[in-house]
Amino acid sequence: MSTSTRTRAARARAQETPTSEITPGQRWGVAVVAALPALLVALAMPLVVEGTLSGFVYAPLVIIVAAVTAGLGPWIGLGAVAFGMGVGIAVGPGGYAPSTLLLSAGLAGSLLIGTWAGQALARGRMAIAAAIPSIALVTGVLSTGVTGSLEGGVLAAFTTLSITLLLILLGPWNGIDPVRPARWAEVLVVVAMALASLVTYAVSISAEGLTGSARTTNVFSREVEQSRTEGGVPDPFLIAARWQVDPAEQGRVLFAIATGPEILRNRPTWATFASYNGISWVAPPTYGVAGDQIPPPELDATTETYEAGTRVTVGVGLPGQWVPVPQRVDQVLSPVATRADPEAGIIAAVSSPIDQAFDIRYSLAVAEPDQVREAGPALSGDLDPAIAIPGPLGGPMASLAETVQAEAGDSTWKRLVALSELLRSPSLTAAPAQALAVGPPDRSYEGLNNVLATGVGFQEQYAAIWAVIARSWGIPTRLVIGFPLDDATAPGVATVTSGQVSVWPEARLEGLGWVAFQPSPQDRDLGRPAVVKPLTPEELPAEPEPEPEPTATDGSGDGSQDGNADQQGSNASEEQSTQVPWAIVIPAAVVLLGIAWLVYVALRRRRIRAGLRSGTPREQVLGAWTWARLMLAEAWIPLPMSYAPAADVDRPEDMPDAVADTVVALAHRSAPALYGPIDPDEAMIDDAWHASADVQRSVRTATGWRTVVRRLVVPLDVRNVAAPRRLTRTRLPA
Repeated sequence: MSTSTRTRAARARAQETPTSEITPGQRWGVAVVAALPALLVALAMPLVVEGTLSGFVYAPLVIIVAAVTAGLGPWIGLGAVAFGMGVGIAVGPGGYAPSTLLLSAGLAGSLLIGTWAGQALARGRMAIAAAIPSIALVTGVLSTGVTGSLEGGVLAAFTTLSITLLLILLGPWNGIDPVRPARWAEVLVVVAMALASLVTYAVSISAEGLTGSARTTNVFSREVEQSRTEGGVPDPFLIAARWQVDPAEQGRVLFAIATGPEILRNRPTWATFASYNGISWVAPPTYGVAGDQIPPPELDATTETYEAGTRVTVGVGLPGQWVPVPQRVDQVLSPVATRADPEAGIIAAVSSPIDQAFDIRYSLAVAEPDQVREAGPALSGDLDPAIAIPGPLGGPMASLAETVQAEAGDSTWKRLVALSELLRSPSLTAAPAQALAVGPPDRSYEGLNNVLATGVGFQEQYAAIWAVIARSWGIPTRLVIGFPLDDATAPGVATVTSGQVSVWPEARLEGLGWVAFQPSPQDRDLGRPAVVKPLTPEELPAEPEPEPEPTATDGSGDGSQDGNADQQGSNASEEQSTQVPWAIVIPAAVVLLGIAWLVYVALRRRRIRAGLRSGTPREQVLGAWTWARLMLAEAWIPLPMSYAPAADVDRPEDMPDAVADTVVALAHRSAPALYGPIDPDEAMIDDAWHASADVQRSVRTATGWRTVVRRLVVPLDVRNVAAPRRLTRTRLPA
């Protein structure tokens, strides 16, 4: 084959795109890898959107969009995206108020449009661009705060793993074959994935979400020991219903609590439920914050609060590990370790709470009447389970919602109060005790509509109707099982029995936190108000006079106690000051390791080049030729082992023209120095090394940034003068 023919063939091969060489099997493999990040996020949606069945629809939609786009083309794939977004909006977790439909549309759009874009880019000339939507996706996962839990951290880590795999398979460093990793990359695959997942997990659990502290333990911190405390109650609503309507159950002693007028509206709650999936109300499965270190709320923070305290002693009749506590709880001290969920306000004992006393400090919202009337919903930018409903309202619930809207207008407070009053109307009655013989209360939309149609229902059902209708207006709500303590008027210790249990809904309002409503015939019959308004400043008790501080002459006992307290405070502050800021240490360590690796690669390259420039004059000329071979092999355009310096050497094949010209020039200059009768002088050595430098520059120009990046991060292997793609590894002669 002539030189011109070989040159034309090389140019033709250089113009070929990687996509043209992908087989159908490889193309589908690339499609699967490109869809992995979005699919991982979709599979984790049931965990992120807690307690709602809508999270399960995203994974099938992602698979449909990826399959249609990869199999039928990007334009037809847009139709699948439009279909998927319609389904996502219809069953999305954002609720059905106009202000929250955008959340459902944004969630479905980010997943499906990102999936479509990844598939479309993977089919193009630059398949590596398919990683761009995936990187944007994991960035969104980190920035929106959904990684404030263990599940979210693992989600972010595995999404980054899939992006790393995508980059390795489709990166331009794979040369002509786009889905076959290089030999040196085979070792880096595991390292890159491990580092990516570790860094992503560390960042995800260190960054606080928009809704406050994480619900699970930060495994990089020693502040809180890991715990998976369970409530241990199969169906707490059914238990509460039996306590209410079964005469044989109403006398069961559950707990004792310090109560009285000075405690101020001490309404202990047993459990709260913010997630509704159309089948049941779900409590968070884990509680990761220590009871004596409960952080203050952010989203439901109150403008002004009144601090109070009480003691709860759990009796043998209370099932599970939940501890009845007033809300909002700031601190729990007890002989038994406790864990809390700050968002839900649930306190659970790690071991059995029976016969244990819990000293609880809590805060009550204080607000002027005008502030209460003007309060709006406290909305979250996250996927808030307190606002998600399974679907749009229908039947009597939709009619009731329209009636309240027409009467109350746009005022949030007026709507909630009017809805509570309507559900307390004389036309609605409580379910009789024998209704439990038929089965537990029906919590579906059909069951709730049936309560309004027949006018008979359990207290739980009336509370659920109120909560679901309020969510359709874009107001966060939850259901609470607790004990109003209507007859707690005298100070002292009150014994709470199961007959005092109640189920009520709460709404999260700006500046007020969670406000309790009592929209049921049961509450009406017991004379309870339709809403438990926050305290007003006039209702607060006068602050007691400060007690005089003890002096050194007050007695050795007090002085010893003060000394111990000071010592404990000193130890606590010292322990707090010695806590390691892992959120800074881990990323800094990763950056330092990366810098150290770059320095090692650079020093190794300098040492190899210096070794090739040492020795006898002929060895130095041979070193220039060897250095050029190493640069060519590193750039995946190696010379055949049979190619050697000569005065009449041919142009090498399978090589860009500019690179081939510099290789021929180096061969011409090196031949006399290597094979001449006398040793080459210093000028001939320098000339050979200058020609070798020309080869290196031409290689960098021909291959661009890919070679520059490879030289920065991949150690040079002096034993390998042929690329791994050639499946030849030759040790240089000694």
